[in-house]
Amino acid sequence: MNVKNNKTLLKIISAVIAIVLWFAITYTEDPVISQSIVGLDLTVIGENTLNSNGFAIVNRDSFPSINVVIRGSRSNVISALGEISAEIDVSSIKQAGENTVSVAYSYPSGKVILEKIKVREITVETESVVSRDIPVKIETVNHDKNSGLLINSVCKTETVTITGAESDLYKIAYAKAVVDVSKITKTSEQNCVYDFFSEDGELLSDKNITNKSTETVLVENKVYDKVTLPIKVVLDSEKRKNYGFSVKNISSETVDVGFDAGVSADYIEAVISAQQGKNGYEATLIVPNGVYIPEENKVITVNGEIVPKETKQITVKVEPINLPTGVSAEIIPNEQTISVRTAETKPEITATVDLSDITGEEQVLPVEFKTDGDADIIGKYSVMVKLVQGE
Repeated sequence: MNVKNNKTLLKIISAVIAIVLWFAITYTEDPVISQSIVGLDLTVIGENTLNSNGFAIVNRDSFPSINVVIRGSRSNVISALGEISAEIDVSSIKQAGENTVSVAYSYPSGKVILEKIKVREITVETESVVSRDIPVKIETVNHDKNSGLLINSVCKTETVTITGAESDLYKIAYAKAVVDVSKITKTSEQNCVYDFFSEDGELLSDKNITNKSTETVLVENKVYDKVTLPIKVVLDSEKRKNYGFSVKNISSETVDVGFDAGVSADYIEAVISAQQGKNGYEATLIVPNGVYIPEENKVITVNGEIVPKETKQITVKVEPINLPTGVSAEIIPNEQTISVRTAETKPEITATVDLSDITGEEQVLPVEFKTDGDADIIGKYSVMVKLVQGE
């Protein structure tokens, strides 16, 4: 093949030679070049002095981008890239408002020169420093990963005191710490970090806060064994004198609760609101002393109607409880016809006589009534109890 007559091959050879020559010149001659640096980090010094003088920097995002052009031999430019910095000193600022400060540049002058500087001064906006007490909330997460337990997390730190720029501090409505309860199995305390939020729940930056009374808040996690109880829907105390509530459907028929030592309950009452909403009535669970119910479970939705109570005659059988050992009991009469004021068609009522304090073989004792519904027993009732030896 004749190379001289092959134009394509000649072009390829020429390109290779040109590239080789370019690399040879570049790395042996080390030419002088100019290099732009965009977005140079800006260091603020003297901020502690500024804060002690009663002022703080705001609107840092408005600082201009720091861009420069350096010039020097190619090798020096490359080595100098990490050694160039810019800073401003705000220690001399003693007033709120806009303050002009000079930008100082640091660079290895023995290697390169600053050929172009775009920003020589910066306007620093300052505000007076104030202090506020910020209320603290907590949010618990991952309850579903601790299914056999209920965790009641209570923040023992009610407020945190913060100091900073006035406008930023007054945007803060509360501080919130998030508590992961997935691995909590016994009552304990822990220190949790927190963030700041606006009234609308927007996460806020703390960059203009100059001081915090504490970096963490103390949270007590009280652990309960989970117990499921039925929910009993009732009217408020005033309305229930003359009315009852007929339930058609309910968003939750049961609720998970935790008990303090020595506390128990058979059901939890839910009091319906006065006005019916488009989805039904809201009902708020009434939490007895010593009972814990998670906050998110305290309101349910109920559909039904408010109906007037009527007086009805109901016959119930009277059963003995706490019978002494070695005896049986004869109850006279063993059925009671009682007057009940209720809105229910067939109220479920149990009647018992307590024999724990019986003092003789024959005694008149009061009858106690219990209902899972909303029924009012009219009057008081008693029975004759005769104890018979032998069970």
